[in-house]
Amino acid sequence: MKRFIALIAVLVTLLAFGSPSASQTARLQAEPALQTQVSWDLLPSGMLTVAYDLDYNGRADFFTVRLVLDKYISEEPIETVARWHPGHPVFRADYGAEGFYYIAARHPLFYALDFNEDGEWDVLFKDAWTDGVNGNETLYRSASGGAGAVPGGEPPPVS
Repeated sequence: MKRFIALIAVLVTLLAFGSPSASQTARLQAEPALQTQVSWDLLPSGMLTVAYDLDYNGRADFFTVRLVLDKYISEEPIETVARWHPGHPVFRADYGAEGFYYIAARHPLFYALDFNEDGEWDVLFKDAWTDGVNGNETLYRSASGGAGAVPGGEPPPVS
C-alpha cells in the first residue's frame, strides 16, 4: 500500500510540474529584436542565419534562417543602405572601407531551437508563408533525420 501511495505521489508531482523530458518541449516564440543577436552567418545554401542567446548564458539557443534577397559591395554606411531597403534586415561584412551587404527577407523561413546549446539544432520549424510567428509554422522534418526529426513521431506543440 505504501508503494502505491508513493507511486501516486510521484505521478501527481510529474503532472503538476512536468517531467524532465517535457521541460525541453519546443515552444516557438517570436524572433527577438535583431539588435539582440549574438552572431550571424551564411549557410552554404546562401541563406542567412541569425543566432540569439535567449537565456543570456553566452551560448546561442535560438536561430532564424532567412532568404538573402540581394547582396552587393558598397562604400556607403549601413544606415544609408538600410534606408534603401526599408523593412528588410541589412547585414554588413567589413572589407576595409568597403562593405559587403546582404539584404535579407523581412521574416525568417526557418526557426531553430538548440535546447542543450551544443551548436546542433534540435528542432526546426518552417514558416512557408514567411509572415512571422503566428501559429502557421510547421515542424520541419528532414529526410535525413536531422533537425526537426522528433523521436516518437509526435511534433512538439507550437505556442
